[in-house]
Amino acid sequence: MPGTDGRDDTDRRKDSLDETTPTPADEQARAEGFASEQAYEDYLDAVAEDAPIEEVIVDVERAASREELERQIEDVRQEINNLRARLHVIRHRAGNVVEENLRWANASAHAQLGDYPWLKLSSAMAAAFLVGRALQRLPFGSLATAMAPLILAARQRDR
Repeated sequence: MPGTDGRDDTDRRKDSLDETTPTPADEQARAEGFASEQAYEDYLDAVAEDAPIEEVIVDVERAASREELERQIEDVRQEINNLRARLHVIRHRAGNVVEENLRWANASAHAQLGDYPWLKLSSAMAAAFLVGRALQRLPFGSLATAMAPLILAARQRDR
């Protein structure tokens, strides 16, 4: 039945129930220690105004850059592992080249000098050293001085 304010009794009962029945938001506000949902929302608005939004953005950017750095570090580690594997292959090949050069030199020495080529080669080097020392002791200066006029006379005759 409509009353003096133009509303019926069911509308008035709904209003009275709405004012007294706690909503889940009111229960959350009370659990947080606030008297009503409005007080809780006011508190959240005040906290939101004081919240350092730039720091949150920087932290997100820092986290993103950290993930990027970690990805780059992992890429560098993979590249280092690849380079190590390549270096191992190069060292192995270089060792093979050195071995082949030694085999070739040994085979060449055997082909040129026969059996015991290194003994023969070292003997030839020792003989060359001894002949050189003997030639250093000879008086080539006085021989060259004595022979110089003879050599000049022979040249003038040929002209």
